[in-house]
Amino acid sequence: MKHSSFFKASLVVLVSVINLLMPQKVSAQSTVYFFMRKIYNTELDVYQNSKPIFNMVGPVTKSKQVKSAMVLPLETQAPCKRKAVFAATGKTIFSIDATYTNPVNAKIAKYAAEIQLNLTDGATYYVFITRKGFNDLKMELLSDKEAEKMLKDKKFVALDDYDEVN
Repeated sequence: MKHSSFFKASLVVLVSVINLLMPQKVSAQSTVYFFMRKIYNTELDVYQNSKPIFNMVGPVTKSKQVKSAMVLPLETQAPCKRKAVFAATGKTIFSIDATYTNPVNAKIAKYAAEIQLNLTDGATYYVFITRKGFNDLKMELLSDKEAEKMLKDKKFVALDDYDEVN
């Protein structure tokens, strides 16, 4: 009889301790920083596994209208950076769709690029969206050293964080 009461009390204490030690919200998360240098007359959307997640365009810093040649103003958009936290781990494809409007003739050009990352819990990745030649874009992984320089660079406007976890 004494052994069964001791066993029940021990079991209650053990379950209580386990419940206290367990975090309320258990989820794996990875952080990805996206960077982009200044661009002109462009709208750019970022996707995660084909699902739209956010727009990656810095604020317009300068708008210039040349009367003789352009039908639209040339809008300079500031370089920008965005921190994104994702709950997913494993193979993830990030892609971009960009729409450029030519200020001379108002013709629209579309660009796309993608990068595949193997997200791991607690890891941080740095993705740079940049030009690939004159008529295309690419996404490339940056080293920690390159990313630190860009994170500290005051020219890069910090856009609102994206947090898939919360």
